[in-house]
Amino acid sequence: MASIDEVKKAAPGSLKLIDIRKKPDEQQIPGSTRADGEELENAADLPFSKDEHVVLYCGSGNSCSRVAQTLREKGYNAEALDGGYAAWQSAGLPTERRRDE
Repeated sequence: MASIDEVKKAAPGSLKLIDIRKKPDEQQIPGSTRADGEELENAADLPFSKDEHVVLYCGSGNSCSRVAQTLREKGYNAEALDGGYAAWQSAGLPTERRRDE
């Protein structure tokens, strides 16, 4: 589990932040990209390598924990954001307008 502090303090480019919320609002954590959690679990070709540090977030931290576990079992360096997007917002941290990718 990655803490909000770890993600907030991470050097730019040191981790890949992925939003897997099923029903995202118009905002996202700055620098994150969108992906479907189930597709990440089942895809053979992922948008990141096993060498990259990946932090997934969902609304509350439940779905991303499951997806991160599946990815770790496949050899990826994946973690879930503790508390998900809700915890990020509760901490009063910045968000940016979501880009559809």
